Amino acid sequence: MRRHLIIAAACAVLVGCSSTSRPPSPFDAGSANAGRIQLQVDNMDFNDATLHAITDGGRERLGTVSGKGQGNFTIDWPFTRDLRIEINLLASDRYTTPRLTVNPGERVRLRIQTPLNRSFLIR
Repeated sequence: MRRHLIIAAACAVLVGCSSTSRPPSPFDAGSANAGRIQLQVDNMDFNDATLHAITDGGRERLGTVSGKGQGNFTIDWPFTRDLRIEINLLASDRYTTPRLTVNPGERVRLRIQTPLNRSFLIR
């Protein structure tokens, strides 16, 4: 009887160790973030930047990223659609990025450049 328990325990350990599944991503379907996207911002300009997300559904204020700073924002994103980001530099210019089609759960990066019209969105 004891031998059977040892064999069963060894099999359970081997099965547990041989699993090739990856850890769940917070952006996988079924997670709390599945209907959202994450926007990571690198502001390479000296001025603070106020950001707005622009979609077919309207315009949403995201927040501010300080000059030469970084920021992270989470945006509700229930389905695939185009995203543009409006960048308003403090006491300076305004620029809207070209469209980028984004799926729910994706991470997108915005790089604010000098001059402002060189700024871009990437996956």
